[in-house]
Amino acid sequence: MRLYVLSLVMSLPCMAALLLYLIGVRAGFTLGAGPIPPWLIVEAVGIVAAIGFVGWAVAQARQRRADGWQDYNGPSPLLVSGALVAMITAIQLPLEFILRSNNVDLDSAPATVVLILLYLAVYVSLVHFLVVRVGALTWHDIARPGHLAPSSGDWAASSPAWESTGRPVSVITSLRSRMTGGRLGNILIPLAMVFPLMIISSVLESAMLLVLGLHPTDIATQIPSHLSDFDRLLTLVAIAVIVPIGEETFFRGFATNAWGRSMSRDSAILRASLFFAFIHVMNVQTGNDGGMALRAAIFNFGARVPVAIALSWLYMRRRSILASGILHGGFNGLITLVSFL
Repeated sequence: MRLYVLSLVMSLPCMAALLLYLIGVRAGFTLGAGPIPPWLIVEAVGIVAAIGFVGWAVAQARQRRADGWQDYNGPSPLLVSGALVAMITAIQLPLEFILRSNNVDLDSAPATVVLILLYLAVYVSLVHFLVVRVGALTWHDIARPGHLAPSSGDWAASSPAWESTGRPVSVITSLRSRMTGGRLGNILIPLAMVFPLMIISSVLESAMLLVLGLHPTDIATQIPSHLSDFDRLLTLVAIAVIVPIGEETFFRGFATNAWGRSMSRDSAILRASLFFAFIHVMNVQTGNDGGMALRAAIFNFGARVPVAIALSWLYMRRRSILASGILHGGFNGLITLVSFL
């Protein structure tokens, strides 16, 4: 009880202050100079918030185990995401300071890879120490979830049942079974979904830009045209490989898995999708216009809902993080290649 109360007191006020700071930064505001460097204040707040949320998550997991929770007895994904935001902020500030001190452009491809590797380390560390180490989930559960809300339409079986008559039909259904079942299906099905998902997302984004009165340059960071081939390769690897590994581990392997064990399939998909889309609101960067920052935040949220639903649905339908990971990587990779053009 003491750990719970102490963590609550530490985490909530600091997270509120941290969110206000992040919102201000995204809108172009900066802290004024004072006796204490502003970044040091933010660093301290981030550290305290991270400690508070980690303590809160540990206390909640202990209480759930004591209460005999059977479906999922680990910490809530919402609490762990609080620790995620606080830890990334606390680690990113000194890392960016080190990079700048060594004359490294933060917008360069190497700096981008370093920062994304930082995110990956935080994702994996939080899931490992707060979820796997306490026995709430195993890494096998995360990669191949076996206790999600059941559905008669699952595609996870290696040999789906097909009824047919006649040799030609039998050959076709056998081939279809091989392509949609097992590991091959976890690769081919998400690859087949990439382009249609890209079209749906593009149509939605165009409509939202029109409704919100935004220009594409208001919500997207332009990739410099002078990038070398090596820089382009680094950027592609970072966005299409490293980002999906971290986000799929946290948002599908952990969050969707946790909710999918204790609620209906549709409810778990909806909650996990909205959660994933909401976290990406933090990517807003629009200069000094607060109104534009709000509209960009709405865009960032809405534009990611179709992708989030597709990833959560595929993870639960295929019961495989490989399937959702390939769809995530293929989608990110296609967007990145288009931006290069």
